[in-house]
Amino acid sequence: MKRIAEYREEIHTCSKCGLCQSVCPVYKITGNDCTVSRGLFIMLKGLIKGELKMSKNMNRYLDLCLKCGACSKFCPSEIDVVDIIASAKAEYFKTSISEKFISFVQKQIFFGIGINFLKLFSQNIKSKHFDKKVIYFGGCSGNMKGNRAVVKLLNSCNIEVITPDFHCCGIPFYVRGDVQTFDNFKQSYLDIISKYNIKEVVTTCASCEKTIKSFNSEIDVKNIFVYLKEHNLKLRLKKNKKVTFHKPCNLDNYEDIKWVLQNTENLEYKEMNGFDECCGLNGISKIWEYKIMSKIFRNKRKNIQNTGAKTVLTSCLGCEAALSLYSFGQYKVEDFTEFLVNNIL
Repeated sequence: MKRIAEYREEIHTCSKCGLCQSVCPVYKITGNDCTVSRGLFIMLKGLIKGELKMSKNMNRYLDLCLKCGACSKFCPSEIDVVDIIASAKAEYFKTSISEKFISFVQKQIFFGIGINFLKLFSQNIKSKHFDKKVIYFGGCSGNMKGNRAVVKLLNSCNIEVITPDFHCCGIPFYVRGDVQTFDNFKQSYLDIISKYNIKEVVTTCASCEKTIKSFNSEIDVKNIFVYLKEHNLKLRLKKNKKVTFHKPCNLDNYEDIKWVLQNTENLEYKEMNGFDECCGLNGISKIWEYKIMSKIFRNKRKNIQNTGAKTVLTSCLGCEAALSLYSFGQYKVEDFTEFLVNNIL
């Protein structure tokens, strides 16, 4: 990760046009310029020039950013806002006891004890052998749920699935600014990959996909739905199901997923309004900002309910958790890959 001072040119490139305001979920609610990339860049420019110091208040605005990347996709200058915010968080992390404590709890409790416990109940099966081979990066989701769904679907495409024991991709620590932990997960991934003479990695989680794509340019990383579409895999559900789909912020292959949704027999797909708007995952931990974050949650829940679907599919473990937490039992949230295997004939 680059130091915040090394982003001087990118921050200077921001013309302060304000287009980011129209797509930022938090700005739409607060109307506060400090919560959108334009305002954050003004503060960070002052930090780089030595006119401002990293403070608890500045960190609050960095935390309010959901890291959804909507502003980057809409930015005329194509500035990678998430990387810049993560770098600024890293500066604060160095001296913040509270940030280090939160990261420690994440690592030891949620991504340590929690994942290892759920791993005891994961469903794993042995892949059939085929000429074409791919490595499955399951990350936290794979450890919790096992490889069954991925192996079954890819075996149907005559693809053998190799399933090493990977850990988290590290993205939760990257956005918090815990560079050391993120680098440790990255190195673990690279060490495991180096043991195989296989150049394709498949994922089911959009956040994992985006993260591990940045680790090694020689490895071709794809979401599983790319393979399903490439092989024209037509599936049939046991019963008629009406579903909607939440597109994770980090997902780049929605058209592949939409193809599967529209070409699976007995599956009725109803696209919700704002299907590609952030679920608010990064807001869940901000209990002290609940007045702001609850509005994002309520808007998403309303859009889901308006479809009439009782099942919400997604392709990101974080989104799955966030959508489930504020569903209030009104709909079920499932990983799309798991849903298919659990419901096909």
